Amino acid sequence: MKRKNLISGAIFFVMILVASSVSAAGGSVDVLKGKSLTALGEYQITEVGTENIEKETFRKFQVEYENGSAPVTILLNERKRCNDFIVRSNVMEVQYVCRKSGFGATPIVNSNYRKLPEQTNRMFLSQDALRNQKKLVNKQVSVEDALGLIACYYPLLFENIQNITAQK
Repeated sequence: MKRKNLISGAIFFVMILVASSVSAAGGSVDVLKGKSLTALGEYQITEVGTENIEKETFRKFQVEYENGSAPVTILLNERKRCNDFIVRSNVMEVQYVCRKSGFGATPIVNSNYRKLPEQTNRMFLSQDALRNQKKLVNKQVSVEDALGLIACYYPLLFENIQNITAQK
């Protein structure tokens, strides 16, 4: 019995040590994987460096879907109280933001952050889906949880998800 407790304690200690080293490293994300529960299938999120917009530096992530035709880019704007994410494919871009009421999707309001013409964005973005995603959760979320939520919910914003699925 003592041996089991000792082994369990050692495993728990190693888990705490690994978790604290990830936190000390600035919450860096190596690779996140999951199922999108959409036609795009499984996803993999990788941090690919940084991107500068105006005088701000954003952490940059790339989401690749097993049935996707092109990767999706996520830019992380780390703020004091919570984080905002600019999410961009080759035809549509939105922002996932945290508010007092929770975390959810919204159009990009800062024109400096937009890359795509509004007309293109409106052609592919489902306004009903955007309204439904205004609040995904009622609380602040970690970077990893937010990236997972975005990977699962972003594809549902498309008027026609076939716009970003691979033609096989």
